[in-house]
Amino acid sequence: MGSDARYIVYRTVADGAEGVGYVVNALVWDGTGTPPLIPAGTALVQDAAQAYQIGSTYTAPTS
Repeated sequence: MGSDARYIVYRTVADGAEGVGYVVNALVWDGTGTPPLIPAGTALVQDAAQAYQIGSTYTAPTS
């Protein structure tokens, strides 16, 4: 069994007033099993530092 960790769901495609990076949800998941289902145009990323609240803007690292 995994350890519970905080994750955020953020927009990868703008939607109305919510731009790319807009945090739409936060959840706790233990990292095991199937990842939570998220809407199209969003992505899930771990936020262990709890730095991003709903309504804030997440900037994904560039590769």
